[in-house]
Amino acid sequence: MNIFGEYQDYLQKLSKEKLQNIIDDYNNLANIFNLEIVNSKKLKKDDMILKIKEIKDDYFKCWIMSLDLSDFNILKHLVFKKVNDEFLKDNRDFINHLLEKEILFQEQELMMSWDINALFKSLIKNKDVVKYVKTWNRIYKLVDGIIIAYGVVSKKYFDIIVSDIENHEQIIPKLEYYYKKDYTIDNKKIMSNKLTSKKRINSYVKNDKYKMFTNKEFVEMGNSTYHHGIKSYKRFIKMLKNNYVFRNSDIEFVDRNIVIPYLYNSLNEEEKAKKELEETIITLFEFKGDKLKQKMLEEVMKIRLEFPLWEYRGFTKLEVNNEE
Repeated sequence: MNIFGEYQDYLQKLSKEKLQNIIDDYNNLANIFNLEIVNSKKLKKDDMILKIKEIKDDYFKCWIMSLDLSDFNILKHLVFKKVNDEFLKDNRDFINHLLEKEILFQEQELMMSWDINALFKSLIKNKDVVKYVKTWNRIYKLVDGIIIAYGVVSKKYFDIIVSDIENHEQIIPKLEYYYKKDYTIDNKKIMSNKLTSKKRINSYVKNDKYKMFTNKEFVEMGNSTYHHGIKSYKRFIKMLKNNYVFRNSDIEFVDRNIVIPYLYNSLNEEEKAKKELEETIITLFEFKGDKLKQKMLEEVMKIRLEFPLWEYRGFTKLEVNNEE
């Protein structure tokens, strides 16, 4: 990536439609952060560029404050350090987001203007901005956790969950702006994009007997660490240590490749999840016979019995079976 030229020079190369997209994006953020809305309907191209130049400090401050911590750290690396092709490839989704926002420009190589780079450096070092990003990162993770627990949640119950959070009235508008969300929001509910069956969606929505979790537990689900407190998970780790040269540092590998895909990423497809789990275990581990392989499968599947399920509105299969 190359730092060169002024932001205004890059804006000159854009169509009027793309300039309007930038102003519209600013207006979306202005609605969230209570800034003055820009009316650009009658503006000519040069006037639009001058207006963007005028609002850019507020615009990019609000935009950075809308990032989650992961993207904030990628941006920090991008503006403070030299980046290689591997870094750009590893963070392709965010790089594409920057291109869509006309923050980066693709010429013979990726370009960022020196004045925007300087502005970003100043904002990223601002303690209030950093504190804000960390606070909202937790809220993004909390909402991810709510979706992991329930699949779909009514706006009414969602409002109860977030009612004690400061500036909770900003949460829905900020979620609607958040480009990484894996759920949709309408007037009545927030729903995982993995839910496609109308029958299943309606049955979940009608069942308002939600299991209650603390906000800390929702955040742990959003961070994919909730399972660390499950007894069957601890037994699974103990079994690995008894059968392999297995260190605590290997837990992250097991989580990333086995447990998290099975528990968090396949909540809506039980049989597919089970099949993929078996294929993963066969690929990653060596077995002298089928006995240990079967035992490992069983231990991982037991964790799911103690994990929140959508059809039970966050209750586990074990809890439901015990009630029966």
